[in-house]
Amino acid sequence: MSGGGEPRRVLWSVVVLAFLAVLLDGFDAAALAFSVPTLAREWGVERAAFTMPLVLTNLGVVVGYLASGPLGARLGRRRLLIGGVVFFAAGTLLTAATLALQSISVLGVTRVLTGLGLGAVLPAAVALATEHSPSRWRERVSVTVTLGLASGATLGGVFGGRMLETLGPAGVFWFAGGAPLVLAAAMAWRLPPATAAGTGGEARRGERVGELFRPGLRTSTLLIWTFSFLVFVSAYTLQSWVPALLTDFGFAESEAPLGLAYFSFGGILGGIVLIWLAARIRIAPALCAMSLLGAVCALVVARVELGDGPLLLVIGGAGAGLIGSQIGQLTMAVALYPAATRTTGVGWAAALGRAGSIVGPGIGGVLLGLALPGRDIVLLTTLPVLAAAVCAVLLWRTGTAPAPAARPVAEQRG
Repeated sequence: MSGGGEPRRVLWSVVVLAFLAVLLDGFDAAALAFSVPTLAREWGVERAAFTMPLVLTNLGVVVGYLASGPLGARLGRRRLLIGGVVFFAAGTLLTAATLALQSISVLGVTRVLTGLGLGAVLPAAVALATEHSPSRWRERVSVTVTLGLASGATLGGVFGGRMLETLGPAGVFWFAGGAPLVLAAAMAWRLPPATAAGTGGEARRGERVGELFRPGLRTSTLLIWTFSFLVFVSAYTLQSWVPALLTDFGFAESEAPLGLAYFSFGGILGGIVLIWLAARIRIAPALCAMSLLGAVCALVVARVELGDGPLLLVIGGAGAGLIGSQIGQLTMAVALYPAATRTTGVGWAAALGRAGSIVGPGIGGVLLGLALPGRDIVLLTTLPVLAAAVCAVLLWRTGTAPAPAARPVAEQRG
């Protein structure tokens, strides 16, 4: 860093470790989703019975997101990130150890504990990586780190079927819990010490949620929260249930995780497209474009008869639009909030999104339990994302969304 506290260059070791932490977060979240068809068959229950563990995972994540700001101010972002990784690793290992009980209730308890750790990881990872990056790089770094979620889910979709066949569901969770412990050791070794600005009374004042509603931020905060909630309702309905839904489209259980892989890989491409769009137009119109892309592709999946290959490609398009929108709202939060409130700003935006991720899979599970056809469930996911596009238009029209490169350095320092 320079004498004034502004980093002169990106500290890529921090970015890589933060990305890997979020990647393992994404893989862990996907592990239960792609294991549901196999677990349902082995346990002799309906797929909809796993609604509670899926919802409780996201509930734990919401609590972790909301707590990330105060915990980051008290412990420092470095210790919060490492602690979050260790905590979700422990919860996942506990899941692996208790699967033999074949108890939905026990699975729900272990997954809510896992979710608490998962929720601490993303805000701390994004805030820590951007803290060690110059102002002009912060949006690109935040997108890069956040893409870890889609990358982890993509790996789960690509290798999930093979892992289930060779390791079984318990083996999947043993792997998903062991890998983060290795990463935590690497982070303890390589992450730089906390900066003086990262803890203490000043940091705690900056991380109060009331700071997000100061004049000039209030409208943007409310619109970002609403956009995030609605997009996550649609995205997590598909992400949580697409392997199960694809069995209604004629896919075998071992092939169904491919839908998650295409959806998540589409999200990676959506994040790359988002970077390109945000560099040329403001982030709010970029979010309009991405959310509309997700809605159109979901509509095609629901109403157009397609072969397996084209169907998977269109699911990828839906992932590009929806996951790109998820990444975009966090990127907007990074750009909008100064450094002192960034962990709280990112954490609360992500928490409102995860609140949507609780509602979405819950509704999807109810609809599956009512034997609603998979195509109709997909069709219903277009409604929230269209409403989210309206929020993005309002952000665009009110002019409260920041331009990609317009943040003053002094404000970025907090």
